Amino acid sequence: MQYVYLLHFSQPIGNPNNKRGQAQHYIGSTTNLDQRLRLHRQGNSQASKLCAHAASIGISFTLAEVWLGGFDLERALKRRKRASDFCPLCQRTSFSN
Repeated sequence: MQYVYLLHFSQPIGNPNNKRGQAQHYIGSTTNLDQRLRLHRQGNSQASKLCAHAASIGISFTLAEVWLGGFDLERALKRRKRASDFCPLCQRTSFSN
């Protein structure tokens, strides 16, 4: 079974003076979600570069969403660009303001 997952970082990563130069989410896909999350948390060389960088500067993440699907779904979600639109943690925050 293949999963697509959305990670929500505890704070934005990147240039705070350029909103387009920041990221607060990562979308990936895997067949072994527990192992993949462990690699991301460790900042392992097999983790995404963004997750490895986040780990190196002490930024944590929360698993925000999981969908059944593979690489095609991952690509489709990434092409949409605005992961915050389908992040339940961001939606909760935006409604409470």
